[in-house]
Amino acid sequence: MNAVLFAISFLFATLESSPEVQKWLENVDAARNAFPEALIRARATQITGGQPTGSAEFEIYVKGQDRSLIVFRGGTNSGRRILSVGDRMWLMVPGASRPVPITANQRLMGGASIGDVARLRFASEYTAVARPGTETVNGRTCRVLDLAAKSPKAAFPKVTLSYDEADRVPARIVFTLASGKPARQVDFTKFSRQDGRTTVAEMEVRDLLTSESKAVTRLEYLSYKPAKLDDAIFTTQGASGV
Repeated sequence: MNAVLFAISFLFATLESSPEVQKWLENVDAARNAFPEALIRARATQITGGQPTGSAEFEIYVKGQDRSLIVFRGGTNSGRRILSVGDRMWLMVPGASRPVPITANQRLMGGASIGDVARLRFASEYTAVARPGTETVNGRTCRVLDLAAKSPKAAFPKVTLSYDEADRVPARIVFTLASGKPARQVDFTKFSRQDGRTTVAEMEVRDLLTSESKAVTRLEYLSYKPAKLDDAIFTTQGASGV
């Protein structure tokens, strides 16, 4: 039975998305990653029982599809850096002699992981099939897409994406483990316009695997600006000087 399920899963992952659904994935990517090079100022807030219980502010430097640098500003994590180049990530702690390799599932705060602010690309990394009809998610009428990762190394091989076709933005993403168990839910709660483009301004993340599933981590993008960034920033040597 497991062999049959594996074969079906493999077949689904190798299918191409229809041109229409592929365009939807590109629209979702555009809302989450509006500019090829950008400097983003952001805040993460842990909310439990409707009340904020902690927060952290950081800057995100982004260049291309596979390079980013997160720099924490203020608070207990001030000065920490998370560098992402391709599939590799490092945590850089002030005073430490060398960077520490980490994964995209490393916690940023609460239920939010590094992967939630990194440059995951649905259009190139997943194939998708649209379910019939629509569903209402967060007050939006959405098409629901079942996504399958193209790479067997993907942290989440299955994803459910609720897509607002009218506004061309994501409403909700549920990331699922290989076992079929939902692991993380991301709700997109606010959008803004930047240089004529629609971008995500706020999202709320829930960890569905732990006792913190009732808690919410709110990620706010306080400013989002196109920028020309030096390649040296995205090296373990150059990142320490940002």
